[in-house]
Amino acid sequence: MDPSESPPVAARRSRRGDALLIAACAPVLLFLVLPSLIIVPMALTRGQMIQFPPIWISIHAFTDYLHDPQWMRSTAVSFQVAALAVAVGGVTGSLAAIALHGRRFRGRGLLAGVILAPIVVPLVVLALGDYLLLAELHLIGGWATIGLVHGMLVTPYVFISVQTSLAAELDPALIRSARSLGAGPVSVLYHVYWPAIRPGLLTGGVLSFAVSFDEVVIALFLQGPNATTLPVRMFTSIQYELTPKIAASASLFLALALLALMVQALAARRRPA
Repeated sequence: MDPSESPPVAARRSRRGDALLIAACAPVLLFLVLPSLIIVPMALTRGQMIQFPPIWISIHAFTDYLHDPQWMRSTAVSFQVAALAVAVGGVTGSLAAIALHGRRFRGRGLLAGVILAPIVVPLVVLALGDYLLLAELHLIGGWATIGLVHGMLVTPYVFISVQTSLAAELDPALIRSARSLGAGPVSVLYHVYWPAIRPGLLTGGVLSFAVSFDEVVIALFLQGPNATTLPVRMFTSIQYELTPKIAASASLFLALALLALMVQALAARRRPA
């Protein structure tokens, strides 16, 4: 703001700038949000096929979804897979971030690149490699296998989040002080590292759950008769039967996304300044 401007002039210019910003952002936000907003009305159709605009209004798609054993089994499998992935990714990503925090050595960048590789490597390449390896070990077709592979996939998200928390929250002097006072590795981990990594671990856990629950390529390669995740069920149903149950299950994804955002918002509000 120009110091020579009077307050009313500066206020009007600020309001014009805000209006231009909103006008520029509104189409982008609408483009991003509109596909999601269409899903719920399509799930409330009275028809037996997905169509837009829907034939209002009925909840039969949700009741059909809740009473279909195959869809319920796939939903349960997705929650099991995502929970295991969050646990595996949380442990591996956090320990990797702690191990590399504040350390400088030759090859550190290469090691960090290997940890972050699942974000960069195309999913179909990871899926094919995992399939060829796990098929030789006769581990294809179980939900735990998919969960472990998803754990590798989500590790970079936890690693980045925890690394950011450590850089922002942890003073390296605290670690040296704790060790000089005789604290062992477990005590240092619990009393020094744990308070610093909690915000990043929560954020990484939410991202990990979302990525795992939504992932379809790896789950499609590694699925079995009793280990078909909800995204894979939706993908195959889109190919063969366009029933409103697909939209009803997609509404579950929206509900989970909103719940994750609420959890993050509540955690941010309770975090001390």
